[in-house]
Amino acid sequence: MNDQLYVLTSRKRTTNHVLHLLLCIPTLGVWLIVWFIAAASNNSHNKKIDRQIDRIVQYKADGLSDTETFKQTKVDKADDDAFQLKVIFAVVVVGLYFYFR
Repeated sequence: MNDQLYVLTSRKRTTNHVLHLLLCIPTLGVWLIVWFIAAASNNSHNKKIDRQIDRIVQYKADGLSDTETFKQTKVDKADDDAFQLKVIFAVVVVGLYFYFR
């Protein structure tokens, strides 16, 4: 399971703030929009990975074996994906309702 924690930790993204600051200067601050989007995206991605790491650590603290932990994380991912599809479906249905209303 330590391998999985290592892989998750290595997938974290960083924002190169110095580069974005240097790009803001010649673009007169227009690059701030890109900088904000990149930082927000990386932060969201890193929070998702942190939640996965927390789940794994919690399962191990609960006494699950590596195999049981792996199976449980797969179930959690499937549940998260299903929830995300339900949210997208609901947003599309509500959007279509107000569009055709």
